[in-house]
Amino acid sequence: MIMPGATIGVFGSGQLGRMLGLAARPLGYRFAVFAPDAEHSPAGDVADWVVQAEYADLAAVRRFAQAVDVATFEFENVAADVAAAATAVGTPVRPGGHVLHAAQNRLREKTFLAQNDLPVTPFWRVDSLADLTRGLETFGTPAVLKTAAFGYDGKGQAKIMQPAEAAQAWAEINQAPAILEAFVPFKQEVSVVAGRGLNGDFAHFGVIENIHENHILDLSIAPARVSDEVRQR
Repeated sequence: MIMPGATIGVFGSGQLGRMLGLAARPLGYRFAVFAPDAEHSPAGDVADWVVQAEYADLAAVRRFAQAVDVATFEFENVAADVAAAATAVGTPVRPGGHVLHAAQNRLREKTFLAQNDLPVTPFWRVDSLADLTRGLETFGTPAVLKTAAFGYDGKGQAKIMQPAEAAQAWAEINQAPAILEAFVPFKQEVSVVAGRGLNGDFAHFGVIENIHENHILDLSIAPARVSDEVRQR
């Protein structure tokens, strides 16, 4: 257990890191940030101290990890080598590098979930226009083509309403390795934030309703406005 007074080290300097720091400080924790733009960043502005360095600078990563009590990531677009370097000096990294490796690539993430019998949208690996065409033939349109890595807030995505739009969509994502997903009409988006301790204890914060504007999260409402049936699921 990480007790109050300990320092939480965060790789990444965005708004999620900022919110983590603002929540941790009243509980008695110190908060440090490592990122290429750590100084004068959303997370850096509320940190006790920062290290501004590239993620590829693994020597700097190791020094940072040695100076904190536990390390985490505020977003997934950090090389898995960073987690490995921090772990190598004995610093607990949560979630671990294997989780980061899966989460930073949509294809690996979807495959992992499917292999563990969790429900996922029908998906298809796309490395070429021919792959995209076969995927559309398999589960039809509408569908969404997404870059396998680095896409967020609606970036790196192209909606395909007709098979004839395949070439245009492939060009829009710059022919990057991608995943094609069947389009799923939905009424509402919800999420559940949870954590698990090393002893197996599990806790969550209930169902949270998410509202987006122009593909970017605008508002989260907790508890979510859902039925008891949905809440229990």
